Amino acid sequence: MSFLVLASLAASAAQTPQWDFTPTGAFSVTLAGEMMVREFGCVLVKPGWQGSFADQLDPKTVRITFTANGQRQWQGEMKGNGASVALTQTAITKGQDLSLSCELQALMDFALETAMLRCFLPTEGNAGKARWVMVTELGEVLSGIFPATLPQPYHLFSRTDIVAVMWQLPFGWAVRFEFVQGIGSVTLQDDRQFGIPSFELQMHLKHGAWKRGEAVRAKLQLTVLSPEEAHLWEQAVRAQWEQQKMALSKQAPLRLRQVRPSATQLRRYETLEVRLDLDATYDNPFNPDQIRVEAEIVAPSGKRFSIPGFFAQDFERLGDGRRLRKIGDPYFAIRFTPMETGVYRYRIIVEQGAKRTGCGEAEEQQVVSEWRKLVVKPNPSAKGFVRRGKFWHLQFDDGTPFVPVGLNVCWSWGNRLSDYEGWFAAMRENGANFARIWLVRWNMGLEWTQGDGSGMYLGIGKYALDNAWRIDELIRIAERNGIYLMLCLGYHGELADRPLYFGEQAWEKNPYNRQNGGPCDKPADFWTNPKAKRLYKQRLRYIIARYAHSSHVVAFEFWNEVHAPADWIGEMAQFVRRLDIYGHLLTTTYGDDAVWQLPKMDFAQTHWYGDGSQRDSALTVANLNWQYTSKYRKPFLLGEFGIDWRTSDFAYDPQGNALHWHNGVWASLASRGMGTACVWYWDAYIDRLNLWHHFRPVADFVKLVGQGWLQDWQPLQASLPVLAKSPDPPFGDFVFMPSLGWQRPTGDTFTLHQDGRVEGEGKTSVFLFSPSKPDMYRPPKFVVDFPVNGKLILRVGTVSSGSLLIARVDGKEVWRQPLPEGAERADEQGRTYREGSYRERRWDAQWRKWDYIYERDFEVPIPKGRHIVEVDNQGDDWCTISQYRFTPYRNRRFGEVTLIGMQALTAAVIWVQPQDSNFQTAREGKKPSPLHNLQFTLRGLRDGRYQITVWDTWKGEVVKEMEAIAKGGKLPVHLAVLERDVALWVRAK
Repeated sequence: MSFLVLASLAASAAQTPQWDFTPTGAFSVTLAGEMMVREFGCVLVKPGWQGSFADQLDPKTVRITFTANGQRQWQGEMKGNGASVALTQTAITKGQDLSLSCELQALMDFALETAMLRCFLPTEGNAGKARWVMVTELGEVLSGIFPATLPQPYHLFSRTDIVAVMWQLPFGWAVRFEFVQGIGSVTLQDDRQFGIPSFELQMHLKHGAWKRGEAVRAKLQLTVLSPEEAHLWEQAVRAQWEQQKMALSKQAPLRLRQVRPSATQLRRYETLEVRLDLDATYDNPFNPDQIRVEAEIVAPSGKRFSIPGFFAQDFERLGDGRRLRKIGDPYFAIRFTPMETGVYRYRIIVEQGAKRTGCGEAEEQQVVSEWRKLVVKPNPSAKGFVRRGKFWHLQFDDGTPFVPVGLNVCWSWGNRLSDYEGWFAAMRENGANFARIWLVRWNMGLEWTQGDGSGMYLGIGKYALDNAWRIDELIRIAERNGIYLMLCLGYHGELADRPLYFGEQAWEKNPYNRQNGGPCDKPADFWTNPKAKRLYKQRLRYIIARYAHSSHVVAFEFWNEVHAPADWIGEMAQFVRRLDIYGHLLTTTYGDDAVWQLPKMDFAQTHWYGDGSQRDSALTVANLNWQYTSKYRKPFLLGEFGIDWRTSDFAYDPQGNALHWHNGVWASLASRGMGTACVWYWDAYIDRLNLWHHFRPVADFVKLVGQGWLQDWQPLQASLPVLAKSPDPPFGDFVFMPSLGWQRPTGDTFTLHQDGRVEGEGKTSVFLFSPSKPDMYRPPKFVVDFPVNGKLILRVGTVSSGSLLIARVDGKEVWRQPLPEGAERADEQGRTYREGSYRERRWDAQWRKWDYIYERDFEVPIPKGRHIVEVDNQGDDWCTISQYRFTPYRNRRFGEVTLIGMQALTAAVIWVQPQDSNFQTAREGKKPSPLHNLQFTLRGLRDGRYQITVWDTWKGEVVKEMEAIAKGGKLPVHLAVLERDVALWVRAK
């Protein structure tokens, strides 16, 4: 946007700023001895904020040549281990102004967290005294005082639409930063969070993968302002913002001037948009009590219904979509997608809220348009909306199965629509069809507190029209690429009033918080306060009115990882059902029995992450699928999963083997999941390593099975896989892997058979809880029969605070191991920790404790014969044990293979996995050993001839077609060679 051009005021020589440049082009600004800007420069940050590749302030990482020819120019290379970027920087100073331009061009392929420009303002003399002012692309003006003490969260703001920032020091002079080109997002944070006495302004240029030859360019204008200049500039931009806000209110007699439909004839499942030229009186166009716009529709079948309208503003994208420009004036509109063929009739009804007449009585005004017609023709290629199928899967209106093959693509840092164009195109090219999206304060949120997040937020009950338009664009991008969306309407941080692990708590900024003008004193009030519920329903009404028309919106998910009360979920689901004529699917995370038993919850969900110590995800994913579908008798989706809840899968798989993800995806398909388990780190893992091609074999297998997905699948009945010949040596490892996450074990005694079977009631958890958590404490016992003297090997992952591991054989203690093992020490911040043989330690700020990361094995000797082996933890807190390895124990003639599958009366889907095909063995540089002549028998199929397709899950092709005959309910399966996992599609001929 353009700002009021202010005449420069003459400044005395004593008030002329000093621009001090280093040899590498970094600079600082001082005025009359006061530090105005410190250490402005470029930095290349490593993924996960794990330090920097190169910093313009560090001559060791920057080689620069400087020239001065009427301007200052620096050219050279910023280089670090695994990164190299050419830098060209030009600076022109003139009195109080600095014009800065820079170009960064990658000299190699690499990935980074961010390439950014940054500078600092010392906290000394400024904390609690200096001011900041921020202006957005759409003219919003926000300001604040630099905090006297470290705030939580420590970010003062972080947005993608900022065009100018000013900070004004206590003595009145100020520095204004105007972002002319190339600045994607801007963050102002308090670095006292990291023990640094400064405030830091970050101007981000590039995130994620950077291809060789790709360049980014940025231009900025820095101006030192006198107190009067600073005042006049702020006054001008605030006046412009007040004019912008007036566009949301109107004072005029109620009149429907014009009705402008987008079409008079459509094909079935195409969308009609009707825009209205409307005069009315309101100060909140989103409040249906003030102004209510609806369409009354009569379908060809005679069915009569109403759909709500919505208030909107058109925009156009500038560049990659981080910034927008308004087009025209705001308006009211109706969107409708016909589901029948024939002639529809519709009319528009506008009601203006009650107002007082001269007699003091309430009067509600209404205008109604004439009836109009819409002719709807057949559309043979359209599949319609996605519904629940009869059993465990979803299907379109035309009966075609819809099996979600996809992942989380929850946000784009910087609200860049171009990111979604790239991601969705990659998904389309590789057969993926499903994406989960968060509508939250930093990504396309609608309702939030002004001044926080990314968007033109206006507080409670009003919606960010720029983000509302971005969602429109997102849906259009999805439709073009054949991607179906699950829109998640809120995340856990919104209702968190204490620090969370990633700093995502945001109740302090929530518009429903009374401190921000809302009705709630505390987060728990959100579920019961009548005004809060009314306002949330108002937002739901807007979402349904604006976005429910699209058949590519599969589902609305109320919350991400929030334990919402069942009565609240039921009330909101019922409200949506009344409004949504299309019947979109509804879900949430998390849910308890009461939530998932609600009929209006169309499918259940949960999330599962390891801590990096688990051997694999496959059995855990399969067990979750069977657990949820069996208990709640409805479809189930594992909405998120990953190797380690604390970090990207990239940290464990920088080579892109993708085994943890691959195994979870195939396990979910073969265990009655309604779709693929959805990996989390789409940007920092999937896109960064270009792993999109892994979707193609999955998508093609889904297509191969076709209508078969809609059967009533039951757990696989199969014999143990055996090899035709016994290997040498005859006994190998028996690996027992816990399958539960953070919950009390449902069983504690497990009999381990040498053929690989496990008998026992319930399951145990990867968390070995101590008595400090009495509600979770239930140590496992193993009934074993060792053929020779052997050992139990415990793979310990994370130790929380401290653990004391004890092993007992037949009730007698034979081994104990305190973890950590060493003496107490204090770190530089005075926090007490223990030394030990762990790989690293991490401070958990949320719970104010240390986590010690071991990822190593501990051995317990076990004598030959039959025994009961108990593993206990008598320490201060939990630890994780990802696997219990008994060796030598398992008879190797029974193939070390996992069968995960499901079957119907005349069909089966089976995933056959060599147990050493997992991400841990890949990290160790090992490859699965080929298994020859593997045999097993399927039980419970109807007698007859069957076709068995052996599918290569990596190449996405048929390995072999076989025929077999089921007799007496038994169908033999023989695999000549199993080198890696395969999928089997078994069906009657």
